[in-house]
Amino acid sequence: MDIIRKRPFSMMISGRSGRNHKALAQQTAKLLRDPNGPSVAVFDLDGFDTHAAQGGVDGIHADHLEDINNIVKELTENLGRSFDNTLILTLTEFGRTIKQNGGNGTEHGWGGAILIAGGLIKKAQVFTDWPGLKKKDLFEGRDLLSTLDSRAVYLSAMSVCFDTDVEKLRNDVFWGEPLSDLTDTLFTS
Repeated sequence: MDIIRKRPFSMMISGRSGRNHKALAQQTAKLLRDPNGPSVAVFDLDGFDTHAAQGGVDGIHADHLEDINNIVKELTENLGRSFDNTLILTLTEFGRTIKQNGGNGTEHGWGGAILIAGGLIKKAQVFTDWPGLKKKDLFEGRDLLSTLDSRAVYLSAMSVCFDTDVEKLRNDVFWGEPLSDLTDTLFTS
């Protein structure tokens, strides 16, 4: 706690000034609804690399999760009938450690999570091979064990969204990696 107490207060509050993800998501939904508009949109949210002063319910990390929630909510409410043919998914380049460090943040970790929303999802579910949180079940005794290659989710999502053969995507986009086809498990056809 002494480490945290010595930090300037400005490092412990949300860095959300000037960001209006709701308005951006509303405008994006309008563009995506347009038959002559784009078929793909990307929201690049940074600030999740919280090595210190991550916070809890009222912290920076919670604020970033609220941003994701607001984006998904606004897209859901503003896409209209286009939502039925929409897939929203998150991706990250790394997970986070389970336990907080001495600065009340988390370090880069192994396993992570992918949030998927939209009308192309087969059903609401948590899709995982849950290893558990006991030390013996963690990767190197500290990280959530990754039991699913996230690229398999992205491969399957691309196949559904772009109506493209999984094998073609596996070879052309993922360099022939033997990724599982999760299309029938996760998405509607």
